[in-house]
Amino acid sequence: MSKPHSTMRSLNIAGSQDEFMNTQGSFARSQLGTAHGTTNANQSSLKGKLTTLDETIKTVTEEINMHKKEIQLLRSEKDTLESVLTMKTQDVRKNLMNEINRVEEEMKRHFAHQKAENSRLQQQITTLKDEKTTLQQQILGLQKRIEEIELQIGEDVD
Repeated sequence: MSKPHSTMRSLNIAGSQDEFMNTQGSFARSQLGTAHGTTNANQSSLKGKLTTLDETIKTVTEEINMHKKEIQLLRSEKDTLESVLTMKTQDVRKNLMNEINRVEEEMKRHFAHQKAENSRLQQQITTLKDEKTTLQQQILGLQKRIEEIELQIGEDVD
């Protein structure tokens, strides 16, 4: 992804450099063209200007090359940081997935334990209800028997 972009940028930079050099070259040629009909003083002045322009071109070219190297260094650093971030992201994702799986397994165990506990308690509730019903029936039976005994006692006393 970054390779086409970097090629594009270096072409643009190189193209700009060529345009700069072409502009300077045409300037120098136009200055040379007007210098043919001039004196030696103008020619030496023209040579000085050309020398200055050549030095400027060399300086600008060196700066451009320095900036190209800096750009390459920054791109390399960016790529390194991206790969480190990608590895860290994958590591965090892996750790989170492991933690999620562990928590899910623990929840499943707790749910199974809770389900068994609920089933056991429900069975105890059912047993207790049955015992309550049996006891209520026994109480009713005993109450009837008490009434019968009281009736017999009441008849015997009279």
